Amino acid sequence: MSDAPIPFCDLSRAHGPIRADIDAAIRACIDSSAFLRGPQTQAFEEEWAAFCGQRHAVTCNSGTDALTLAATALNLRAATVPSNTLPLTAIGLPRAGVTVTICDVDDDGWPAPPVAPAPHPPPAPLVPVLLYGRLPRPAEPASALYDAAHAHGWKPPPRALAAWSFYPTKTLGALGDGGAVTTDDAALAQTMRDLCGRDDQLRDRRQLTSRMDEMQAAVLRVKLRHLPEWIAMRQQIGARYDRAFAQLGINLRGPSLHHLYCIRVPDREGLQRTLTARGIGSKVHWEMPLHRQEGPWQASGATCPGADAWCASVLSLPCYPGLREDEIDRVAAAVGEHLGGGGGRQIAVELALAAGQFAAELALAERQICPARASGTPVVWIRHRDNADSGALSGNPTEPIMAPC
Repeated sequence: MSDAPIPFCDLSRAHGPIRADIDAAIRACIDSSAFLRGPQTQAFEEEWAAFCGQRHAVTCNSGTDALTLAATALNLRAATVPSNTLPLTAIGLPRAGVTVTICDVDDDGWPAPPVAPAPHPPPAPLVPVLLYGRLPRPAEPASALYDAAHAHGWKPPPRALAAWSFYPTKTLGALGDGGAVTTDDAALAQTMRDLCGRDDQLRDRRQLTSRMDEMQAAVLRVKLRHLPEWIAMRQQIGARYDRAFAQLGINLRGPSLHHLYCIRVPDREGLQRTLTARGIGSKVHWEMPLHRQEGPWQASGATCPGADAWCASVLSLPCYPGLREDEIDRVAAAVGEHLGGGGGRQIAVELALAAGQFAAELALAERQICPARASGTPVVWIRHRDNADSGALSGNPTEPIMAPC
């Protein structure tokens, strides 16, 4: 078995076989001198809407802007977002004037908004985040807006809006940044096009300047033709990991498109050190829940033990088109050997203990270092990174970098 490094993500394996087509698409844009608001963008919008099973797609320059455009078009005034997600979800919504409330998650990482007893008003509508490419549970009621940045290949429910990201590492990624919103509502689609500021005219006092450029659209059109194959590859990789980890109880439950393949382990930093020593990349998505960060959301004094547990234990393993079976097996073997082959029941107990210790250490350190926390002032905690690209972590889990105290 080869001991060559296994990067966490290697885009060249997907780009290599289609490089000639990508180059030709970029050359065509340069030769036409059409760089914005051209035929490639229009064509990609039509093709992406069809792929998603919706009637309209409106492109923009990022997934964050996609959330802002969708929330503005919907006149969304309040929303609930799970604490274990990327901060950008809860940044894009407030830019549309949305009051965002952070909620806890259950043992499986799904949102668990509090149930308000009468006569209190119900929680704000949930904006589900399809983290890692995990699909909504069948019993979950449909929402008006979804953050589908990780869920390329998912078909949104009728009448729902879905915000997509084409960040380079996404399952369908541009060679820069890009985003889109899909919808079945023609009027909402036109409102979002006006909000994008496409023709340099004032169409809406709330509008942004947020456009996808022609070269990104042209590249995405090339890559879209291969997306079904790439999704299938990711699901095959996920299934192979699932089989390898079946007795360990560390893999996530429920159907997934596997934009990321994540596990939950009690000794995450130790496992990362083991993987790094063997030349295997890994990354944390994400290590600090939103209720412990200072941002444009309501979370002051919030207690979210489920999100604390989740963010203390989740780890992403290599999962991308071109990852070979022998590489998957090397990753799985390294994980299994580090965990000592322990059964799923013991792993679950250790996860609970690790999560409780993590939350207790944070609370103690906050009281010692920043007394203002007791009065509700948010504190941002992050762990030091040795290498931002590899995602390798080091340092004391409670060593802080704080917002103004």
